[in-house]
Amino acid sequence: MVHDAPQHHALRVYSSADTLYSSVGCTAPPVDLFAIARHRRIHRAGFRLMVPRGVLVPVSGGFELFLRNPDSRDLNLETKEPQNLLSHRQRFNFAHEIAHTFFFRDSKAIPTPITVTGDPRKLEDICDVAAGHILVPSDLLRREIKRELLGNCERIDSHFVRAMVAKFQASPDVVINRLRMVESGNVFARCILLVRKIDGESQIRACYMGVTLLSSLPEPNIYGPVANWFQEVPRAVTDSDGGGKWEITRGRRKLEMEKIPLGRSGDFLLQIDDPAHRAPTSK
Repeated sequence: MVHDAPQHHALRVYSSADTLYSSVGCTAPPVDLFAIARHRRIHRAGFRLMVPRGVLVPVSGGFELFLRNPDSRDLNLETKEPQNLLSHRQRFNFAHEIAHTFFFRDSKAIPTPITVTGDPRKLEDICDVAAGHILVPSDLLRREIKRELLGNCERIDSHFVRAMVAKFQASPDVVINRLRMVESGNVFARCILLVRKIDGESQIRACYMGVTLLSSLPEPNIYGPVANWFQEVPRAVTDSDGGGKWEITRGRRKLEMEKIPLGRSGDFLLQIDDPAHRAPTSK
């Protein structure tokens, strides 16, 4: 098994993953993962009751791919990916295993892994990033920004994030991370966080932040507690199950905060705006 990849190889993987949608004739989200799997020589896929979330198995002439699921059965890759067959997490795991195919040499026999050395976790990180490119390709995301926001990136807000989650059939953290990569230079006075409660602690899982807030708020530490990043956040924001709006003073700067729950998972979006330099909204 491949353990790591040099950075230049990782960049090639990201570039290739970002254009897979066009290779299979996809013109709009969500991306058809079954078509991409066929393109990457994955001949068989299915659900299995297993510990890992996903497994890629090299076989003669290509690969087999399996996803964790209590209902064990094979999937028909010869069809278009059925709507809502896979959860957002399973779609990410599917894309992650597709990304692993880039770390094997093409062969008519059993594909052989590219032999490189290093920390095994680095390869998994690279495939996570590549999975985001597969699910939310740069060009398709820019097209949605142009279509939905008239090309004005300052209008990116929590409502737009949720709309893209539904359209691309990807999780909020994937969408937010892809927005960071595709529109990394946003100067708007707005911060959008994905927060997850883990063992009673509200942790930051993803962030898209306009640079004009950096004078009042530091860059969030992903996987760090919200309270460590922004001590003035009321406990009602992080501890309650519902949503709401609050006004908070940070130093001498007034900020507005809105919490948007994301269903039964307990995750929520936290949007912070500066009313003195209010960014436009997507609505």
